[in-house]
Amino acid sequence: MAHVIGSLPARASSSGNPISVSSVVVAPGVTVFVVMLHVQGGTDRTGGAMRLGNYTLTQANSTQKAAASPEGSAELWYALNPLPESYTLTIPNAGALTIRYQIGMAAAAAGSSSFFRQANGGNGTSTNPTAGALSDCRAGDIVFGAVFSGATTWAPSARTGTQIQDTDDGAFGGGTQYSIIGADGSFTPGWTFGTSDDWGAVGACFGEWPAPALQSHYGFDVGDGMSVAEKVR
Repeated sequence: MAHVIGSLPARASSSGNPISVSSVVVAPGVTVFVVMLHVQGGTDRTGGAMRLGNYTLTQANSTQKAAASPEGSAELWYALNPLPESYTLTIPNAGALTIRYQIGMAAAAAGSSSFFRQANGGNGTSTNPTAGALSDCRAGDIVFGAVFSGATTWAPSARTGTQIQDTDDGAFGGGTQYSIIGADGSFTPGWTFGTSDDWGAVGACFGEWPAPALQSHYGFDVGDGMSVAEKVR
């Protein structure tokens, strides 16, 4: 079986500290919850991990930004198998930076759960940003990817996955994408963009634990106080 994409709320922007997003609805069956950040400015976002209600999100890879003269950075955070509920998402932002945030959700097959398989990140000053290869994806996995670009006219002509959103802020740009993996092997989240500028990108792959097989046992008396259990599938 394979993951299916779920809710992809509209990307939003804030410079609050913290950024508080109320009424984030996690529907029944959602097993992957991600938040992808496009952070403006040469300094990293500070203040710690995000929270979805009582869940502390985990950062999938390090914050990615160009080594020389960065104009911003990309982050990707996740929670797995959250209970269905309406939550408040809290994004710490001690530096009061301008942050665009994109929420993404996905569901494993009915009765299954999801797990974090691997992540990667890349940065540079060049054309065609990429998060780097996710070398061990499996059929049915879901990959999310996020990129920050210092380009003033961010408009990629293609991407390796399905577009969630691309935004040109005038002075900066960036985008998010997802992919449901069709076959075992390596997958690289990337964007085809011909203008050379600074960028940082992150990608993360999530696998699926299948639903447990139902097994039961019964016993019967064979005399002399002995019993035999036979497995029934």
